[in-house]
Amino acid sequence: MDELTGDVVDEGAPDSPGARTLHRILVAVAGGFGIPPEVEVAGDDSGGLVGTLRAADAGAVIGRGGEVIDAIQYLAAQAVSRAEGGGRRRVMIDAAEYRRTRADALTQLALRAAEEAVQYGEEIELDPMTPHDRRIVHLALKERTDVTTRSEGDEPRRRIIVEPAE
Repeated sequence: MDELTGDVVDEGAPDSPGARTLHRILVAVAGGFGIPPEVEVAGDDSGGLVGTLRAADAGAVIGRGGEVIDAIQYLAAQAVSRAEGGGRRRVMIDAAEYRRTRADALTQLALRAAEEAVQYGEEIELDPMTPHDRRIVHLALKERTDVTTRSEGDEPRRRIIVEPAE
């Protein structure tokens, strides 16, 4: 327990300038949204940081289609990079298990698109997605040998094409 903020701090969290910066940012964000600052910062398997806001009603932090949480994540990643002397470190922000729920939905979408591509023998074009969401779709279909994926278009309208393998 951090005496200054009363928020939850993961005992296994990495002690680095980036982790401390991420923690302070999430506490400030929670306060700005009027949410009790219950925050957890932990390391992930690839050396990145995962910041989690725990709140009964985190809908405002997530925003429509995840726009708000994506913006917070982008800004937090920039601040973490600066705190660590400009080095790049993957930062993920989550609230109310939004990221896991979104990843599950995107994986199901990818699998359905792959099945349609194989069944009808033609390309399936998915709606535009954020880079994070596109990565989830590409990874969900990476092991499949019957389809290939590629990204097309320019941000923010970049989308994935799922097509039968040749």
